[in-house]
Amino acid sequence: MAASRIGSWKRICLRYKYFFYAAFIVCVFQVFLAYSFYKVNLSDKENNENAGPQSSESDSGKFDSRLTGYNDYLKAKQKTPNKVVSIQGLSDDVDNSVHGDEEVVELEPPAPHTTFIPKCKIIGKDALSALERAKTNKCRQEIADVVCLEQEKKLYVKSLPRSCPVEANTTGSYFGCFQDNKTDRDMPKHFKEIIKNSPQACIDHCTKGGLKYAGLQFGRECWCDDKFGRHGKVEEDKCGTICPGDKSTTCGGYLTMRIFSTGLPAKIKNPSSLASKDSVADEPPVKIVFILTFNGRQIRQVIRLIRAVYHPDHYYYIHVDKREEYLFRELLPLEKRLHNVRLTRQRFSTIWGGASLLQAHLTFMKEVLGIREWKWDYYINLSESDYPIKRIDELVNFLKKYNGYSFLKSHGSDTHRFIQKQGLEQTFYECDNHLWRLGPRALPTGIRIDGGSDWIGVYRTLAEYVIQQDDELLRGLKNLFKFTLLPVESFFHTLSQNSKFCDKIIDNNLHLTNWRRKQGCKCQYKHIVDWCGCSPNDFKTTDLDKLMNYEDKPVFFARKFEAIVNQEIINSIDVYLFGDYGQDMTALSNYWQNEFHHLDKNTKTRDAYLTAYHSFMRRGLLLLAEQFATCKYRPIKVLEANIFYESDHFHGLLVLYQAEDVTSGNVITMETHMHPKTHYSVLNPIGSIGRLLTLEIGTNFDPKELIFRNYASLIGPYDEPVLRHVWGPGTEFVISVAWIDPSNVIAASYDVKIPASSHIGNHNPLLKSPLRPGIWTVRLMENLKLVAETKFLVFPLQFYQARSISTSDIHQAHSGPDGYYAKKDFSELRTVLKVPKDERLEAEAVTNARKVGKDLEKWIDGLSPLFWQVQNSCAIEDVSSKHCPQVAKCRLVSWSSRSPDPKSELSAIVTKLKSFRKR
Repeated sequence: MAASRIGSWKRICLRYKYFFYAAFIVCVFQVFLAYSFYKVNLSDKENNENAGPQSSESDSGKFDSRLTGYNDYLKAKQKTPNKVVSIQGLSDDVDNSVHGDEEVVELEPPAPHTTFIPKCKIIGKDALSALERAKTNKCRQEIADVVCLEQEKKLYVKSLPRSCPVEANTTGSYFGCFQDNKTDRDMPKHFKEIIKNSPQACIDHCTKGGLKYAGLQFGRECWCDDKFGRHGKVEEDKCGTICPGDKSTTCGGYLTMRIFSTGLPAKIKNPSSLASKDSVADEPPVKIVFILTFNGRQIRQVIRLIRAVYHPDHYYYIHVDKREEYLFRELLPLEKRLHNVRLTRQRFSTIWGGASLLQAHLTFMKEVLGIREWKWDYYINLSESDYPIKRIDELVNFLKKYNGYSFLKSHGSDTHRFIQKQGLEQTFYECDNHLWRLGPRALPTGIRIDGGSDWIGVYRTLAEYVIQQDDELLRGLKNLFKFTLLPVESFFHTLSQNSKFCDKIIDNNLHLTNWRRKQGCKCQYKHIVDWCGCSPNDFKTTDLDKLMNYEDKPVFFARKFEAIVNQEIINSIDVYLFGDYGQDMTALSNYWQNEFHHLDKNTKTRDAYLTAYHSFMRRGLLLLAEQFATCKYRPIKVLEANIFYESDHFHGLLVLYQAEDVTSGNVITMETHMHPKTHYSVLNPIGSIGRLLTLEIGTNFDPKELIFRNYASLIGPYDEPVLRHVWGPGTEFVISVAWIDPSNVIAASYDVKIPASSHIGNHNPLLKSPLRPGIWTVRLMENLKLVAETKFLVFPLQFYQARSISTSDIHQAHSGPDGYYAKKDFSELRTVLKVPKDERLEAEAVTNARKVGKDLEKWIDGLSPLFWQVQNSCAIEDVSSKHCPQVAKCRLVSWSSRSPDPKSELSAIVTKLKSFRKR
């Protein structure tokens, strides 16, 4: 708003002239790209017609030929390297209200030399995009191999058999010609236009969707439903339109359909209800193997989950994501302390939606079936975000009642829409910790597709079939789902529906999931998956009534829970399940979560975080020396950093470190509690600004939970700051947001619309990095008047790529961007924003950018007190010596990460085991 209202008409006209030029250039590029792909396709056609089959030899000439499509694509990209390329993954008729808006990714210029060797000419736009974006040649080679197999029709089988025992052998049975009606369709459940339609093509399509009947109408029309005939049968000659895919037969007529059977029965829905202990008293015992798949650093929440579901009669198989060193290391002691707990050493990097998750589960099943002393009946998977809402004995009673059934939650009734939403008709491949979409594929004919939830309860006989058998259906489905998005959401469901287990399925995943589609479908996984997906929201205290509504329903777990977002809801569930903790329980409302551990070798910690931790260590010791003359310590090494929450509010950052007593030379371990300072203020309470509740700056904004995942909001020069703004209800209006760097450069100014309802918004200015270190200001304007502001700190870096920063890296990181932060100069707003050009600040920024060694350290330690306050320090060891008796023991202070936390300690599980043994 500010820029548009201040600029002259001449400036406005000039701006629109540039918009016209930009649009013209984009159009020219689109025509060029289309022509390039046309040439590639034409070349392919000519090669296929004239050259015959290609040899697989890898001489240089044939290598160049195979790369033709890829190289043409790169040449076009090199001419416009910053073109925005869509990788969203939804066809035009997909429900975007579920999956969110189309994702766009700005691609980097391609590498000048390509060293992988494709075995065919790759021309598909999805495959070409994946090849360009892949980070390693190994990944590119794997992608190319998969694409070539698919192009040669060698990747998937064309059809698979069904062996469901309740099916009649009526596939393809013909029922006659039936009347249809435009305003009252005979088979309205599903329709598809098939270009090469035929009875077999339509039957295959309807079978895939799990529907009993296929109706062919007017040549290309294919209709599917579980019933037909509401308008009656008509003469056969009214269904005489020749099939475009099979000239020897007919495909209905105008508003008349030829009806065929797919051979499928209606989907079997076995109802279920809770079971009392008395009603299953005579049933054989049931034992569960809980497959616990953990990710992240929330060890305390993980321990609470294990404690809540633990019983010595069951088994606990733990998989920790391959990338999570800290969590794996912290859980290892459980193996020695509990006889029925195992941590698998076969670890996977399980990205959201990744095809590797199915391979992981197949590995888990094989391992737990191979543990002879584990005599389990049910395989149930849980994650760190799950929590029980009923006691385990209630689950056991329920499983006794339905012993022999597997629990697989289906999507509902519209299978064709599910297939489209899930991307099941697309080939995906996982490498470089990314799931790449490679292009469309045809699903095997002859089987019905099913799917829904990836939280499963698999009976042992089904697990044994999956792992120990090797029939055509299993082989085909295992191969199909190696190249599938979210494979666990469909593999077991599809396998069961087409095998001897089709009548042994209960449509229940034993879970209550907190779906809020509007919030949860924000394409938040676009950086790791070429598709827009959804994720459930966290349960909060306000959702307690929702959970209690499922007290009498066969649901035993809920998700998602995050103690760092809302721990009180977990405390409430514990009270409901296990009884009152007691008001005097230590640390009941406290939560700690690890952010850094010095023993992690491969886990990356952002350089700004490391810089802040070391500054906080030095400042903690400095304040101690200032307060008590005898307490003199020299900092040695940062060991850990933990974030601290109390009553679900952020209460600071805790830095654990080693220090040397200058007097005695003894090395002790200490912890310092740092608390952030607030810099948000209303400058002029006029107009709609009265609706403003708070302004915050952070990074890693989560659009689903509306919070920063950089919990401490530590920001460095290479980060992307985001403004989180919270408003009460009122009238709709527009606010202008200006970003000002430490040298008084106006980096950006943008208009943001605030709706009339209560609103939590986020504004990302997409500033060019590196940001100039120092104190930044964000100012809000309404009608060209300053109304509010907040400040935030961009830390100078003491570390770069986890090592002490070099002089050359210092200059690059601390000098600000090359040119403007955004696409233009915003200096025209200086008067309105009250940001004069300041040569002193500019000179100071140049001087600061050259600081190294102790000068750099001093600069950092001079900035951090403006935004972070030292609350207190404590010692792990007993240091109540004559030199520094004032330092408290960490185990005795409530804020320390080393103070007791009975609700989430490993010892609590061991205590629980002992109590079972005494009974």
